[in-house]
Amino acid sequence: MKIFAAIGDAEIVRKFYEKTGIKLNYLISYFYLDGQVYKLTKKYRKYIDTLFLDSGAYSAESGNINISVGEYRTFLKLYGGLFDEYFNLDDSFDDPDKNLWNQEFIENGLPSSAKRPVPVIHNNENPFGEFSMYAEQKYNPIAIGSTTPINDNVFKRIKNEYPDIRVHIFGRLDWEELKKHKPYSADATTWAIAAANGNILYWDSDEEKYHKISMGSRDKDDNVPHFKTFEKREKVEEFLKDIFQYEYNDLIKKGGAERRMIVNLYFFKQMENYLNRV
Repeated sequence: MKIFAAIGDAEIVRKFYEKTGIKLNYLISYFYLDGQVYKLTKKYRKYIDTLFLDSGAYSAESGNINISVGEYRTFLKLYGGLFDEYFNLDDSFDDPDKNLWNQEFIENGLPSSAKRPVPVIHNNENPFGEFSMYAEQKYNPIAIGSTTPINDNVFKRIKNEYPDIRVHIFGRLDWEELKKHKPYSADATTWAIAAANGNILYWDSDEEKYHKISMGSRDKDDNVPHFKTFEKREKVEEFLKDIFQYEYNDLIKKGGAERRMIVNLYFFKQMENYLNRV
């Protein structure tokens, strides 16, 4: 299983690698790609394991910005080969037929040697039907949109009938879902959101569970313990010192948000390692 950190700034790739020497999997949205292409696909590519390109449909929808399918197809024609996979422009979260039209439009405009865009299913009423349509057309991988809840029975049926198809889950890292169904890959921005809210994500290898810890958080969740009162504070302090040469103050003073991001990206790698082990 591959866990992808969804990013908006290529500089975090360099900074994480320089601190840890670890190559992570990254996904970037076309919506955030302006000024990032050269860094991600050339300058910092040696710091990346697998690189995916999302169409940015969700970000565009949230920001009320239009991404035309023609514009996206032109970009893929010129630069799509620099990414390990790229996804269809799934700009209709309630209209699977529109997304299929986008899929075919993009493919028809790409060179015959180009990869096909990864389809993204959004049919809440019959997700297996939409999945099987793409599976029968030999698409692999196939993605499940972040707005599309997939129940356990559908997941089981997908795995039973199409065991060789790599499934990517968009925009969420549901711990139990990932352990139970073992998709090929998943992505999320939780590492960055937690850091922005003043939290770090800490993997406890003894308990085999993770904790969200407040460093002086804006997070309103009362269940998030503060670092100073966390029951395993000494262990966390040792971890921060050994891996990053960080102390508590490094994570709250100027530049602390970026350092928290680096800590949380490391958690993504720990999470990936654990899920591939269990």
